[in-house]
Amino acid sequence: MSKTANLPPYPDGWYTLGLSEDIASGTLVNKTLGDQEIVLFRTETGKLHAIEAYCPHLGAHLGHGGTIEGEDIKCPFHGFCFNGSGDCTKTGYGTKPPPTAKAKTWHVRDKNGFVLIYHSSNGEEPTWEIPDIEMNGWNTLLTTSYDINSHPQETTENSVDIGHFSEVHGYTGIEELKEITTEGPYLTTKYAMHRHAGFVGKKEKIRAQFEVHVHGLGYSFVEAEAPKYGLEYRTFVLPTPVGNGKIRLTLGMQLKKIKQAHKINPLMAALPNPLVNFIVGKASFNGFLNDVKQDFRIWENKTYIAPPALAKGDGPIGRYRTWAKQFYPEFDKTNTSEPQRMAS
Repeated sequence: MSKTANLPPYPDGWYTLGLSEDIASGTLVNKTLGDQEIVLFRTETGKLHAIEAYCPHLGAHLGHGGTIEGEDIKCPFHGFCFNGSGDCTKTGYGTKPPPTAKAKTWHVRDKNGFVLIYHSSNGEEPTWEIPDIEMNGWNTLLTTSYDINSHPQETTENSVDIGHFSEVHGYTGIEELKEITTEGPYLTTKYAMHRHAGFVGKKEKIRAQFEVHVHGLGYSFVEAEAPKYGLEYRTFVLPTPVGNGKIRLTLGMQLKKIKQAHKINPLMAALPNPLVNFIVGKASFNGFLNDVKQDFRIWENKTYIAPPALAKGDGPIGRYRTWAKQFYPEFDKTNTSEPQRMAS
């Protein structure tokens, strides 16, 4: 089990609870965030809501037998109905709803193909949003999820841990193209490196550039390109705490639609373009999953060292950890001063 006793288990921020396409209008699904059971439901007009799982009337689970009626979710026990704000709109008897029949709700978003929910330890309103990204000209988003013993701060830290790129993943020629910068809950940096990619030749390595975008500890994506082959793609790393020291790690990838297949491999020039995009997309996604899985054994068995004994070559781990403090209620959120540059 991941040993993260020095880290509060549920940092504030936006977390992924699934794919937007998996919740159709008029349906509901059961989800978990930390120690909270949540029901996501989409009304008949398509509005998405997140509500606590247990009916405040007499405790029935809304996600087991509940139904959607118009813009409300209906409890299977006594027919009490609740809107997206958690207000009881009617009882099953036609009587006046009791004023205490109020269900907890969460801020939820349909964003970039994912369902995102906002967690705040202090019950505060979200002060920042996950930005929209361009979907036109991109292939279908490919995703999968894993349950592992770890913590969102640990998995997200890999985005700045330059030292592990060669040791764990076998990347070579690693360059820092852009120094880490932060602005509130946003962190970004950019690297270049060489790695193997089977679809361009078994022995050939491709040089790729990676621009990292971290929005809180639960939502990170990387814009990558391999200019020599005309390839552009984006990857998503989305850890959501699900209790008992575990996270559900959702991994996603989108490949920009390929227009010049011959740049990747001359043999692909004879193939239909949709087939080229499918082959390269699947191969790229499998390569991405393989890379992330190489970290699983580390994450599940490491302990959190604070403060770490940093060395030159580690990357800006110290600055990352200072930045990450804002997502815990103990952190003074009025302190926005830029931390000192650490060894890199």
